[in-house]
Amino acid sequence: MSQSSPFLSNDQLLEVFNYTPTATAVHVGETAIIQSANDAMLRIWGKDRCVIGKSLEDALPELKGQPFIEMFRRVWMEGLVISGKDTAADLLIDGELKTFYFDFEYRAIKNDEGNTICVLHTAVDVSERVLRREAVEREREKEEALQREQVLNEELAATVEELAATNEELVATNEELQETQETLHVLNNELELRVVERFNQLSESEKRFKTMAEGTDIFISVGDEQGNAIYFNKPWTTLTGRSMKDLLAFGWADLIHPEDSDRYMSIYLSALRDKIAFTGEFRILTRKGDYRWLLANGPPRFHADGSFAGYISSCIDITERKLIELERLNLNKLIEASSEFIALVGLDMSIQYLNPAALRKLGWANSKNRNILEVIFPADRPAAERLLPGVLGGNNFKQEIRFWNEKTGIPFWIEWNGFAIKDQETDKITAIASVSPDITERKLYQEELQDINVEMAAANEELAATNEELAQTHEDLIQYTKKLADSEERLLQAIDTGKMGTWSIDPKTLEITVSGFVKNLLGLPFDEPAKMDDIMSAIDLDYHDIFNTALSNALNNHSSSDNEYPITNLITGEEKWVRATGRVFVDQHGHMTEYSGLFIDITEQKLDELRKNDFIGMVSHELKTPLTAINGFVQVLQRKAKKDEDNYEMIALEKTNSQIRKMTTMINGFLNVSRLESGKLLIEKTNFNLDELLKEAIEETYISQSSHQIILNPTCGVDIHADRDKIGNVISNLISNGIKYSDNGTRIEITCNTSENEVELQIKDEGIGIKPDDIDKLFERYYRVQGNHTISGFGIGLYLSAEIIERHGGRIWAESEEGKGSVFHFTLPLNQVCHSE
Repeated sequence: MSQSSPFLSNDQLLEVFNYTPTATAVHVGETAIIQSANDAMLRIWGKDRCVIGKSLEDALPELKGQPFIEMFRRVWMEGLVISGKDTAADLLIDGELKTFYFDFEYRAIKNDEGNTICVLHTAVDVSERVLRREAVEREREKEEALQREQVLNEELAATVEELAATNEELVATNEELQETQETLHVLNNELELRVVERFNQLSESEKRFKTMAEGTDIFISVGDEQGNAIYFNKPWTTLTGRSMKDLLAFGWADLIHPEDSDRYMSIYLSALRDKIAFTGEFRILTRKGDYRWLLANGPPRFHADGSFAGYISSCIDITERKLIELERLNLNKLIEASSEFIALVGLDMSIQYLNPAALRKLGWANSKNRNILEVIFPADRPAAERLLPGVLGGNNFKQEIRFWNEKTGIPFWIEWNGFAIKDQETDKITAIASVSPDITERKLYQEELQDINVEMAAANEELAATNEELAQTHEDLIQYTKKLADSEERLLQAIDTGKMGTWSIDPKTLEITVSGFVKNLLGLPFDEPAKMDDIMSAIDLDYHDIFNTALSNALNNHSSSDNEYPITNLITGEEKWVRATGRVFVDQHGHMTEYSGLFIDITEQKLDELRKNDFIGMVSHELKTPLTAINGFVQVLQRKAKKDEDNYEMIALEKTNSQIRKMTTMINGFLNVSRLESGKLLIEKTNFNLDELLKEAIEETYISQSSHQIILNPTCGVDIHADRDKIGNVISNLISNGIKYSDNGTRIEITCNTSENEVELQIKDEGIGIKPDDIDKLFERYYRVQGNHTISGFGIGLYLSAEIIERHGGRIWAESEEGKGSVFHFTLPLNQVCHSE
């Protein structure tokens, strides 16, 4: 029995590592290959786990030309630590290149010899902090500009008042001039000097205004009393790419977004008519071809006599704020539409928010004055009271628990996920959030499964009794099946000579242990522990699903297994067949302690079976003919013995007839096996959507294969009347072949087309291609392309695919060019296809 280790396994360490809110990744090599990344880092990158194993430049091609790739190289080569604050980075998120700001650190991790073994990459997204600081700075500059503008207006008003006073003085002077010419001359000279001085002051004031306007990043413009623009500052020409002349000719109005133009122009013209201030938001086309949001404010200007003089308008760029508002709006819509139970709870456990799905599940009209414990089924509330205080200490939780509907009183099962919400500035917990899926159906299924297990136990008891009867029947068959007994004896001799080995798996650590025979059979190193990846590499790819299913059923359902697999020795390349048996061992409490069994070399037996099946298919019909004749003669003898009342003869003939029936049953069994292995398939047709089947096949392929990019082109959208499982097997087999015969990182492209008489599916790869001599033989039974013995397979996949398509009345063929790839096609006739509405 295996001893439990006090240390966490690699998977457990990764799971713990994934909980940290700090975005963290581990890179190796000069090209910064991604060894691991937690969910926080993947969210920053906008990627999923398919980037694991790729270099940083391959995973995030938008970083090319930015300094980060060179930084990683220096950290790896020189063993440095490079960090930065408020550092800008352009990342491709949802197909759009956006600028974010990060506090980051690239730290070289070294071994005892001082050599760099990996680079620890941590990052904190501080975009909101940087943008907020920039916005505050822009607001401060705007306020200063407005204050300067106010001072300028006050100076202009003072100048106007002085000019008015001067004019009054001139009137008085003119009256005095009528009295004396000499006094008029003196006063005129004085007036001219003061006018020149005031003119110079006005010119200087206008110059200061333009200097201020040209030196700010606020968009400033001046309009006259008719609404015509008379001035635009430099930020306007920089933003629009138009000259001052074009802008003054009303060349800015056509740049406003069509959806905003009428609304904003109505605001502007209405304010102009009433000579009042205006405020409005609009999008404007930039010289780069994109739109930016501007917030415009226009206070009116007035002459000294109080008449309207126009506007001095200022605009600030609010694009980032509008994008944040849009993201929040979309997030709110997503939460409102979600079918999961989403809640926000205050520190006093009062409910602050429930999404519509949660209210429906609970039967509540609203969550006002409600406590989170009220949603818990009364019997489960003690468990909830133990979990919730831990969140306030920073401990997230995941617990299967029952909520309930107050109207019906019916409970439902929830996978309750609770986590703390923290203030980004103070890092203090401000609320508790919960995003929890409904698992009622799964729980009901588990209960049904337990009932089924009870029924299966009763069935096993019946099977045990049946096996006892079969054992007795086997003893009766020994005298008639000497050849079968000889085969059994040879099998026992093979076991005695050591053609089998042992293997076991620790259910807690998933560590696998194999005997020397198994290592030799698979080509594994004798001086190293066995690894699951190496074992999977030796087992034929077509049988990986069978192996994984058997392992999953054993670990999750404690099921025994007995399967056969073709394998390829990783050292010699020799192909063989093995039989792997396994069973689960449990302790006195029913906890699984070990999953172990035998690994048996059945290559010779498998070859014998193949030859036997061909032989049985040929002779079974011949054996039934004389057996039928013997049965007829026995029946005649039985009637004669009954007539003669010969009890001994009747008993002997009855035993003979019994043996004939047993022999007939045995021959029919052999014949059914032969028919199954000769490719005689049963087609069960139903209606299904081809698009959905294609997506399912691609998703299943990605689970076990993440090294290729599978592209599903816009499809033809058809519903098909066919055997869904078998058509799915064909699609999966063709995708698997494309992956098997092409390099990592290449594309598998799937295209669906319809014509007048049929629907055609094409699966194209960028692999090694197929020789012209092999094209016509690809779909023959057991045929394998020559020269590809390093690639696993037994040549039955394409044969079975051809059998399935032909039984649906379709066609299958391949096109290929060596070194460039292959395209596999198959069709279904129009009378089996109906277009979707």
